[in-house]
Amino acid sequence: MQKYILRIAALAAAVMFTLCGCVDISDSESVPAMKQTEPAAEETSHTAAQSQTGIYLISPDDVPVTAAPITEAPYAMPDIAELRQRLDAIREENGVYGMGIAVFRGGDIIYTEGFGLADTDSGRKCDRSTHFRAASVSKLISTILVMRLCDEELITPESLLDDAVGLPYSAAGNNDVKLWHLLTHTAGITDTYLYEQGASLRYDVGYVLKNSITGIAPGTFYNYTNFGAGTMGALIECLTGRFFHDYARETLFEPLGMDAGYIIDQIEDKESCAVIYDHDGVVYNVSEWDRDREYYESFGLGNSYLEAQGELLITPADLARLGTALAGDGTIRECGGKRVISEKSLEQMHNTYIETDNFGMGLNVRKYSGTLVPGREMYGHPGNALGAITGIFYDRSDRTGVVILTNRSNYFLDEKTGLYRTLTDTVREIYDSFFSETAGDP
Repeated sequence: MQKYILRIAALAAAVMFTLCGCVDISDSESVPAMKQTEPAAEETSHTAAQSQTGIYLISPDDVPVTAAPITEAPYAMPDIAELRQRLDAIREENGVYGMGIAVFRGGDIIYTEGFGLADTDSGRKCDRSTHFRAASVSKLISTILVMRLCDEELITPESLLDDAVGLPYSAAGNNDVKLWHLLTHTAGITDTYLYEQGASLRYDVGYVLKNSITGIAPGTFYNYTNFGAGTMGALIECLTGRFFHDYARETLFEPLGMDAGYIIDQIEDKESCAVIYDHDGVVYNVSEWDRDREYYESFGLGNSYLEAQGELLITPADLARLGTALAGDGTIRECGGKRVISEKSLEQMHNTYIETDNFGMGLNVRKYSGTLVPGREMYGHPGNALGAITGIFYDRSDRTGVVILTNRSNYFLDEKTGLYRTLTDTVREIYDSFFSETAGDP
């Protein structure tokens, strides 16, 4: 009984802090907040108290490095014309304007295609080269960048962030915050109006941090936070002395030959970017994105908190290539076998640290045991922002997976997974078509 009382008290504290616990900045210049945070519908269902299995199961330092043997699953290539029809039907049922799909098995991309329109005004269609804004799937890729710094021994999952990077993660009397707390959304940080206003007013990350601490002990309560995850950018800048977007481009995307990045300035094929369509009628022309190099660097080095959480621009195929590393041994076969992340960091990312009602939580990796695809333990991360729904999901046991990127979708929820139906319907269709026992049957 006591533990339930503690959980209720923690939730009440978080709510009260969100409503009234922030510093009054009424003397600041009044500038409307830019629309940045993701719609709350999906994440609200995910911020329930942890399950009865406990707060966390194992610390990062105790995660075994040797993973179970991995085999590459047999598969059958479906009738592509029929598959297109079924995927188009899913797209239309869920109000998706444009969609990009990439399917992988082992180290190979076995199918990729675009559906619908990247730009409804011009009639430009989505194709294999269309770039999409990855929304919160960006968090998963940003975590790869953080874990690469762990591989370089600049930080560890057990590092106290105040000591490691000098930012006030433990402000306002909060207990010590470790890196793994930040990467599991258990750092006792919440999204406040300062986060959205900071996009317009360019607040210092330390100022927003000090006023985003709930007072809940780190490691005890899961609370999804875009701002907290976004500070991965500031953390990387503090450790490397380089702007987050440059570090990501120069150390990850360029060596892998990927036309990807967290700012539009870094995308070579800007005209391939899908336009985003919000539900309130706002249209975002990503190729003319105002969140450019000049904008982000005006915050100053060490202050990035708006990029790492949702700004990645990438094609479905390149995101799937990164997926093959996550589902496999940390290397990418299609990029010459280059290592993206060590096997130790890979296992730490996929360990379960806390359970929610819908999934187990790793280091910005979610585990869906039998709910997303029956009989399979699926890992990955969803995203939703400005009207677009995105996701990457994979089975590590046979190295299979799928990437789904859209520029607009309805918010119909699947109750078992807590994911939007655009994602669950598409993932299940792909696994039925490629990787089920009846795959390829007429």
